[in-house]
Amino acid sequence: MNKFKSVTKPLMWFTALALATVAAGCGSGDPILGGGAGGTASAGPAGVTTASILGTAAPLGLSATAGLTTAISSSTVNGDVLLDPLAQCNSTAVPNDGTIGSCAPTGFAPTINGVVISSAFSTGYNLATVKADLNAGFLKLTPPAGPPAAGSLGGATDLPAGTTLGAASGSAMVLGDNLFYPGVYQSLTSIMVTGDLTLDAQGNPDAVFVFQSSSTVGTAPGASGGPGTHTRILLINGAKASNVWWVPASSATIDTFSEFQGNVIAAFSITLNEGAISCGRMMAGAWVGGGGALTLGGANVVSVPGNVSAPASCI
Repeated sequence: MNKFKSVTKPLMWFTALALATVAAGCGSGDPILGGGAGGTASAGPAGVTTASILGTAAPLGLSATAGLTTAISSSTVNGDVLLDPLAQCNSTAVPNDGTIGSCAPTGFAPTINGVVISSAFSTGYNLATVKADLNAGFLKLTPPAGPPAAGSLGGATDLPAGTTLGAASGSAMVLGDNLFYPGVYQSLTSIMVTGDLTLDAQGNPDAVFVFQSSSTVGTAPGASGGPGTHTRILLINGAKASNVWWVPASSATIDTFSEFQGNVIAAFSITLNEGAISCGRMMAGAWVGGGGALTLGGANVVSVPGNVSAPASCI
């Protein structure tokens, strides 16, 4: 972070905090602070649940309308996988038995702890319905003005232009920078997460966080190791990955060794670079007009929160 940003960002959010404190004294809340009427903790937007957003698409860990690409080494998906209309892994057609196949020519087929559904195999799913539910879910989380199309989730708190969130491990908490309470937040440009970003549910296990981006969502590249070596989304005070939603109007890139939390429901493509892991779905091509390629860079783990094969902490 440059010197100018390190000075202006804390000042900007200190001002927001001061203004919101005055508002709370007048009996109202502020979505930045997560305050409800009378200063009580907010649960975020009403009616945003996995069932209401995804419907029959809820068991999916990955979706891709333009095929799956894998590289370097094998990955793991704890959940079902939707590959349609391009039912391919590394340009090789997936078999009609609910598996991923060999992913030739590289041969780095991910382990799928679930089934692969496509036009070749859809047992247990109505393919048209699950795709329609995914498309509808994207628009339920998209702002009324879009992009890429008009959605139905308004009332967002605006994030600063050229949004970069997060801070180095051990940094002081700065509201709206590396600390967020439940609510809907919108960037009219992109969202880039660097370092640690903490989501605080304030003791409400149903608290919802939605991050809308008019462009991309991404994380900074990192290295393997402990805190300070890579980007991390941290959930505290009852926050759950299942209640966190990232909504890029274009594409998402979860860069090397990131520890990501929350569901990415992207209009277009999603890339997970080497070593990136996610407690949360990766849904590419969620907009009906989007081209949804999905790339696994190797040694990735993507889990549906609560899936029987997911880590116990992924809920």
